[in-house]
Amino acid sequence: MADNNDTFPPTEHRQEAFDFFAVGPGGSPDRWGGPCEDDYRIQWFANMANPYLTWPVVFDEYIKNRDVWNCPSAKVITGATFILPGPDWLGYLMATQGVWGGEDGPGPCMHGSFPPGWGGEVTDSILQYRTALPGTSFGQTGDAAHKAFVQTIGTDEQNLQDTKLVQYQDVTRLPVVGDGGANRNFFSIATLAYPDVCCPECAGLAPFSWGWGGAAAGINSCPDGSYCADCMNLHAPNTWWSSSGYDEGNRKASTRHLGGVNVGWADGHASWQDSQRLIAMYEEDELESIGRVCPPTTPDGYRDYCGSEPDPGMVFLLNRGKRGPSWAW
Repeated sequence: MADNNDTFPPTEHRQEAFDFFAVGPGGSPDRWGGPCEDDYRIQWFANMANPYLTWPVVFDEYIKNRDVWNCPSAKVITGATFILPGPDWLGYLMATQGVWGGEDGPGPCMHGSFPPGWGGEVTDSILQYRTALPGTSFGQTGDAAHKAFVQTIGTDEQNLQDTKLVQYQDVTRLPVVGDGGANRNFFSIATLAYPDVCCPECAGLAPFSWGWGGAAAGINSCPDGSYCADCMNLHAPNTWWSSSGYDEGNRKASTRHLGGVNVGWADGHASWQDSQRLIAMYEEDELESIGRVCPPTTPDGYRDYCGSEPDPGMVFLLNRGKRGPSWAW
């Protein structure tokens, strides 16, 4: 920070990058939600696609040992998923559009990109038809690339990029890094408190949320069976609770460190935080630069989106909606 005028690393600024991602590129624009209609989404995609903006790459010369980004207690692993072969990453994506991002293939829009040297055996995801992590790669399933970068310590880079420390009232309450699984470069209150559950505040902390359940898992519907077309993960009757009889033990089991997570704060100190305490801090406006993604995480949000009263026994991740959603997808 001192080397950068007390400013967090930058975002993408080139208009040609914004123009490219505004049309939903990659062979199948519908896969990424179609053309982007707002500046926030365009900026998000452009940032995710630029392999030289991701914080592990930016800070590599300072940290030296990449293993510090990996927590041995992590249950969900992410990292150097999409590898681009050289500095002209945007020109390369433009030239290969239609090859990456097809119906079954990955792309930089949502996966995050890394430069050469971070993917192990994978040096070019497009030509090699491989991502650097396990999973489906252009319709093919394979093992993780040997010695590929693994990241299970997440960052809040997507919220903090291009901001200065003086913009925040209390840097002791500004999370910068922490346990991160499903999201490696983005914190909402749910992903900060429960990093190893996919979409915890959107789709509910269901037992099958260790993978991408989504609509196919039947967890995005209102009691009347209706489905909100505005956001694929919106409806949040907390099936993680209901399917377990509201077992308090399931909540603790979904954390990484004995009911809590490790967080590094902007003033330089680190601490273990009880996950439920983090949620309480959020509801009391005690956290800086942390929001929530989907409104139905609260009873009022459920009423607004589903048009009905929640079940008497339904438990939500948040009880109060003091803030609106920070990011509406």
